[in-house]
Amino acid sequence: MLTLRSLRRFWLVLLAVLVGVVGVMPQGQAYLERSRSPLALHFDGAQPFINGRAVVKQGAWHGYIDHSGSLAIPLKYRDARRFSEGLAAVELAEKWGYINKKGRTLVPFQFESAVDFSEGLAGVHNGQGWGFINKSGLVVIPYQFDHVLNFKAGLAAVKRGNKWGFVNRVGRLVIPLKFDNAYSFSDGLARVKQGNSWSFIDEKGRVVIGEFFTWAHPFHEGLAPASLDGRWGYINLQGQWEIGAQFRQVLKFVEGLAPVLWRFQWGYINRQGHLVIPYAYDEAWYFSEGMALVRRGDKWGYIDSTGELVVPYRFENAESFSEGMAPVKFENEWGYINRTGQPVFPYAFRVAMEQKINDTPAGE
Repeated sequence: MLTLRSLRRFWLVLLAVLVGVVGVMPQGQAYLERSRSPLALHFDGAQPFINGRAVVKQGAWHGYIDHSGSLAIPLKYRDARRFSEGLAAVELAEKWGYINKKGRTLVPFQFESAVDFSEGLAGVHNGQGWGFINKSGLVVIPYQFDHVLNFKAGLAAVKRGNKWGFVNRVGRLVIPLKFDNAYSFSDGLARVKQGNSWSFIDEKGRVVIGEFFTWAHPFHEGLAPASLDGRWGYINLQGQWEIGAQFRQVLKFVEGLAPVLWRFQWGYINRQGHLVIPYAYDEAWYFSEGMALVRRGDKWGYIDSTGELVVPYRFENAESFSEGMAPVKFENEWGYINRTGQPVFPYAFRVAMEQKINDTPAGE
């Protein structure tokens, strides 16, 4: 007579056998045919959710999961990028193409390289040069450049030979190829370099902020990190120092706060330059969805905008929160946690992490 205990043992053995069968399949077939259920999954790499999908990696293969942790798109790609404007660039058999959120190929695999869609266009390389396609896969700007960046504010930085300029959406060069380096527009300005001088130009190509700094990063939330004589601060859109150059290192402002390095510790300042979260971290990242990734020693955790530790330091690696979850690495496995730090999926990751937490005495 079967008891409840023996039935439970039977189902556990059956599950182990089924998972084992998948594990001994030929490598390509195993990844292509793996169950969509989170029960059989483990991740060697994971990225934040974007538009309801997250890139995950198992061995050499990439696929996408949905918010339930199930495989929405099989682990069959050699490389995969995040979804942007409903499409994602993926590599299959050494060629790049684009798929939709259901995994259907919308732009055939034909490119040597490809980047995200932005403002309806994506940069692609055909083996001879870079050009831009639309979402139907039609070439709208011919292959003629040595490098390209994404469209921002209707313009894209392009490189031909040793010089950079900017084209509009029909491929007309509206800012000449005269810069030694250039970056995409952000907050209406683009960072460019001529000779040894960096400056910011507007969408007409006019210099708005001339060189008075050693280095600068793009604007975000109206401020740009800039350095002078080995120290970092922030300039505003008028080119004035909003927060003087005084820090060893800084990151951009996000959600009104920015991580800054003073001596050997990181803290957070507000837009007025006031320290609002003390210098207490060995490494710090900017805020996302009200949470920031911080490191002490060799472990990562998460704080809120008041500096309170919301998720303890227990991860070997981690990414920012997006769509309510964050990918984290715990004991060499990647999985996802929610905003309270509880493991969500995959199943094996959740069980292992819950067991570790339950076995750890309070206060450790």
